[in-house]
Amino acid sequence: MEPVTDEPGQDAEERSSGGRSSATRQRIIQAALQTVREEGFAETTARAIARRGDFNQALIFYHFGSVDRLLLEAFDEASARQVAKYREAAAEVSSLSDLVRIARRLHAEDLESGAVTAVTQLMAAASNHEQAAVLLDRFDAWIRLVEEAIERATHDHPLASIVPTREAAYAISALFLGIELMSRLDPERSEAEQVFTMMENIAGLIETLGSTFGTEG
Repeated sequence: MEPVTDEPGQDAEERSSGGRSSATRQRIIQAALQTVREEGFAETTARAIARRGDFNQALIFYHFGSVDRLLLEAFDEASARQVAKYREAAAEVSSLSDLVRIARRLHAEDLESGAVTAVTQLMAAASNHEQAAVLLDRFDAWIRLVEEAIERATHDHPLASIVPTREAAYAISALFLGIELMSRLDPERSEAEQVFTMMENIAGLIETLGSTFGTEG
């Protein structure tokens, strides 16, 4: 039997080199995300990233071409990680109250870990139209995820037919990021808990109205 290789004609040295390259890229991406989270976008320079990751800053340009390209890949990674986490949590949603409860829990977890900080920083600091368009394309996965959760939460609600789920998902996603961003500015002054309590009350009211309409129907 022929030995299995990663690619036709690829020898052990090439495979090892590819593995090192992948590990180096990942190390650079993680250093970039950590720099954005802890120092802010304005301070996220090639030198700052290299210092935090303890590598030569020339590696950034060798592997990514520019800091902007590195940050786009870093955004991709951070966004994909959060979408996977939110998708798992969204599987628990069967009502609007569930949606608010889970959003509240995720916000608390994200605030503690700083997981969304890099995402909000990068979105807020997009320097040109092309860069902004790329970030919004990536963020669309978040919006679609919320849209699916809303559809599950309202599928048998009498008012579901008049709820524009895409627009509602967009608004909720933007609200979630806005709360995250403002809470990070000064956790002591955050009013996130009050906002989530308000949303829980609204969700409860909508569900009560749905029950009333259902009974009358």
